[in-house]
Amino acid sequence: MLNEREVVKLYVATFNRAPDTPGLWYWVYDSGLPLAGVAESFFQQPETQALYPPGSSTDSFIKAVYRNLFNREAEQEGVRYWKEEIESGRIPRGRFILAVINGAQGEDAQVLENKTDVGGYYALHNIADFQLARRVLENIDENEESVTSAMKMIDEYIISHGGTP
Repeated sequence: MLNEREVVKLYVATFNRAPDTPGLWYWVYDSGLPLAGVAESFFQQPETQALYPPGSSTDSFIKAVYRNLFNREAEQEGVRYWKEEIESGRIPRGRFILAVINGAQGEDAQVLENKTDVGGYYALHNIADFQLARRVLENIDENEESVTSAMKMIDEYIISHGGTP
């Protein structure tokens, strides 16, 4: 069975948002796919096709994934390497995302863990507001304060909609 945190990371990397609860539960508990299969299946989803339309550049895709995951620009050397791997067909886009996730180190790894914490917290509360799902990840950095602030934003949303965090 898949680990929820692994799938949350895929949501962050691919869609630049926290996962919706039904979607997360489907991929983790019902899809029957391994993580690589989920990553590849994400590219068949309308949301992904809208974000990365056919004909969009590989460079822009690679740079978007880095921004989504780490809130920073990709190094040019890395962009060149991944572009060659993707365009040659040696690595599909879904596996590229997994490679970047798995290769995160230092501050990048902490930013990704923090985004994963917030994404999981969002999904736990079964919120279906995709604008909020993006907004809560915008200011996440390596500091715990950014996680606390994002979780407070989620709690305030829940309270303002008549729920209890």
